[in-house]
Amino acid sequence: MHRPTLKQLSYLTAIHDHGSFIKAAEDCAVTQSTLSAGIKELETILGQSLVIRGRKAANLTPFGLEVVESAEKILEDIDRIVARSHLLNQPLSGPLRLGIIPTIAPYMLPEILPMLTEKFPRLELQLHEDMTDRLLESLRKSQLDLLLLAFPYETPGMSQYILFEEKFYAAASQHAGPVENSINIKNLRAEKLLLLEDGHCLRDHALSACDLQLPKTRKTFSATSLPTLIQMVLHGYGITLLPEMACRPDTLPSGLRLMPFTDKHPPTRQIGLCWRRGDPRKRDYETLANTLKTYTPT
Repeated sequence: MHRPTLKQLSYLTAIHDHGSFIKAAEDCAVTQSTLSAGIKELETILGQSLVIRGRKAANLTPFGLEVVESAEKILEDIDRIVARSHLLNQPLSGPLRLGIIPTIAPYMLPEILPMLTEKFPRLELQLHEDMTDRLLESLRKSQLDLLLLAFPYETPGMSQYILFEEKFYAAASQHAGPVENSINIKNLRAEKLLLLEDGHCLRDHALSACDLQLPKTRKTFSATSLPTLIQMVLHGYGITLLPEMACRPDTLPSGLRLMPFTDKHPPTRQIGLCWRRGDPRKRDYETLANTLKTYTPT
């Protein structure tokens, strides 16, 4: 089945606008015979007369007016698509669905969002906060484009781009007996260590970085978020490990003592981006990564 072309529809709207084949042809930058042939072919395709041809003027039939009304909307949509495609040719423009984990989002986002808005004003960032495993599943299903995660973490079929490495600090209440100014990994007591609940990669990173095994007889104290964990520590339930980005003085309550590790290789975690291997927007993601590398945890 033959369908009208965009060129034929543009010819018809030009006739409607100018009321003349001559002026319509000039507007479309074609000869009058070319425009006339296009209109005849359009009438043949639709099986209806569209233009009433007069000696000095050209007017549309009632059906021609219906066609023009639809054609104008179609042509406007096409112009919008073309403009949008030109926009997306610019670095980091258009929608970007970014997944981010809860132990990064509240600390990095307040600093990186203004920076990204200023540097990439055409970027339409859509944020999704969730646990690492669920974010990775959404990435595999193409429901997200890019993830901001903590590593090491296995991401089969994905590309990883490490932005920076940050230290862990031990945190304890100043009111829970004598507190040292620093600590060594070997002095950590697993039974006193408070952690986030299962499913948070920060829990696994903390245990792995300190080479700790939780005793089976250990009392269970876990939290769903870092702010809750910090409150538990503040009230003397034990100590915990906090990533460097969460240790800024303006984000921590008074009464909490931070202790750096004195080990030659102190516990750390890596922060980075993750995307589907072979993603055509890889260059955009690398541009974003180079921008985020300017962020410092403290």
